[in-house]
Amino acid sequence: MSHNRRLAVYLRRPVADGTEQRQTSVLGRADALRQQGLVDGVDVTYWHRVATGADPREMADIETLERWAADNGCSLAPAFDRHDRHSVFTGDDTVVTLPVACVAYWEGDRLLGVYPHRGPCGHCTLADGLDRIEAALQSGESLHPRTRR
Repeated sequence: MSHNRRLAVYLRRPVADGTEQRQTSVLGRADALRQQGLVDGVDVTYWHRVATGADPREMADIETLERWAADNGCSLAPAFDRHDRHSVFTGDDTVVTLPVACVAYWEGDRLLGVYPHRGPCGHCTLADGLDRIEAALQSGESLHPRTRR
C-alpha cells in the first residue's frame, strides 16, 4: 500500500555557482530516494531570497512549514528569518528571508519533517534530514523529530 510519500524541495533562485552545486546535490539525493522507490515523488519549487507576501501560495507554504516546526517543538530560524521592515514607499510589512534550500517530507496530506530546523536536540541540517528520511523509509519506521521525553 502506498502512503503517497513525497519530498517538497524548495530552492532559492538566483544563486551563485557554488550554491547552485549544493542545490543540485540536494536535488540528486531527493531523486535518488525516488529512484529507490522510497518516495513516490519529488516536487521542486523555486523561490526568491525574500518572501514579501506578494505570492499567496508561497506564503501558504511557508506558514505550513512554520506550523510544523511550532507543532513539533522546533524552529526554522535561522534558515527562515521572519522580520518586520519599514519602507518610506511601501510602509510596514513582514518579510521572510528564505533558505538557499529546504526539504519537506510528506505522507499523504501530513507534513512529517522540514529540514533544516532547530529542535530539542540541536540543529538538524538538510543533509541530516535527508539521511533521517532515507533511514526511516528503509527501515519502515515513522519519521518524526527526535524529542527528549
